[in-house]
Amino acid sequence: MPLGEETFQLCAYGLADVGLQRFTLEDAFYISEEQGLFIVSDGMGGACAGALASAVTVQTLPLKLLEECRRLACRGEEESVGKALALGKMIDAVKTLLLEKTSHQPAAKGLGATVVAGFYVGDGKMAVSHLGDSRAYLLRAGCLERLTEDHTLANMLYQSGHIERSQLASHPARHILTRHIGMADCPPAGTALLPLCSGDRLLFCTDGLTGMLADVEIGRILAGSDFVESACESLIAAANNAGGKDNITAVTVDVLPRPPEKGGSGEVLVRDTIGYSLLPINAGDL
Repeated sequence: MPLGEETFQLCAYGLADVGLQRFTLEDAFYISEEQGLFIVSDGMGGACAGALASAVTVQTLPLKLLEECRRLACRGEEESVGKALALGKMIDAVKTLLLEKTSHQPAAKGLGATVVAGFYVGDGKMAVSHLGDSRAYLLRAGCLERLTEDHTLANMLYQSGHIERSQLASHPARHILTRHIGMADCPPAGTALLPLCSGDRLLFCTDGLTGMLADVEIGRILAGSDFVESACESLIAAANNAGGKDNITAVTVDVLPRPPEKGGSGEVLVRDTIGYSLLPINAGDL
């Protein structure tokens, strides 16, 4: 894959864990290094409904995205912006599909899922899109950056100035989602582009991880792990050691080759601005 004057490859690994206080696994993930697609989903709805919602999400989105990219290719519209917009469009298509499947099934009331996805679209860029509170992070040159805003009532209250940032982690509305797959009248999934650099490490995860670990701890583990496998294993172990209150899923993606280590203090900085490195896009950019 081209990245400016360099060539690189994406190396990914994922793990899902039930945690210490749940009996069923309602998270799901999808990894395709060949397609350059990485998806994490957290189901909700209780019983088997949550597991069904997340499974439908991670199984259907890759197929719909592949079909859409083929249509773009047939029309000669394979540029990165078009493929990036296709990611958000196909997340919305999955959202509609799940609503149709459950609209006439009373037992499926409340069924839904979060989704966060990264899709390599060429030109050295990764498209990032999400609904809900599953997150994407970027570790670059010793700095951890959260790429996604939580679609929660608590975050909405913070954005509107009704609560302080320090209240977000413990606010009772932090788990109330304002957008998710399965939600009627849900706004469209937004998409942004992330220019990649050799040595980048991406993390896609559910709130079972971020609810247990502060960003600085997530950054420390990502920076201190030599491989994507050990990064996922260490993140999940740390979340369980902190209480493991929910299912925990982590998908880690490395942009290879990684530059040689230059030594240093081992400390990781956490950027305050969410999505600082992302390039916003819309249909007018085509």
